[in-house]
Amino acid sequence: MITSLLGSAFGLMISAFMLFSLPLNVIALMHLWGWSWLGALVGAILFACVPVIGQLGFLVLAAMGVYYVWDANFDWHKAAIPSTKTFSISTLSEPELERFKTEVVRPGFEQACKAEALKTVGFDGKLPARAASQCECFATNFAAKLTRADMIAFEKDGRYPDDLQLRIGSEVRRACQN
Repeated sequence: MITSLLGSAFGLMISAFMLFSLPLNVIALMHLWGWSWLGALVGAILFACVPVIGQLGFLVLAAMGVYYVWDANFDWHKAAIPSTKTFSISTLSEPELERFKTEVVRPGFEQACKAEALKTVGFDGKLPARAASQCECFATNFAAKLTRADMIAFEKDGRYPDDLQLRIGSEVRRACQN
């Protein structure tokens, strides 16, 4: 009789722990992977159903959830959604600056160019191939010619220096003539 009471008490403690740590798991999953609360809830429940590994992971996620809530001064909104990290162009190394230009600046210019071309020369929601290739050429050459000083000026004032068009406009037009 004593073992059945201890067994059921132990089972009740585990069940209570699982129930109370579920929100912590949801917060940890939302923080780590940016899932919505419903997706994180379903994921945490399914993860807890996996024998041994899932249950150990459930404990680890609960501990991470406690840390995130503690770090956010018990504000679950801040704990679930990590703050955006910022940087300045002037602090980037040369390889980081080149990577930023190829992964962020060039695609941004290309997308803006194609959106504008779609408004002016697009037909039925489609962009002519020539306009698309011009935008790709423009974006690639423009991003390659941008200097750190140009990008710092844009970061500071929200616009590029006035002499930028004069400096690289003719080079970009020459490179993208076809």
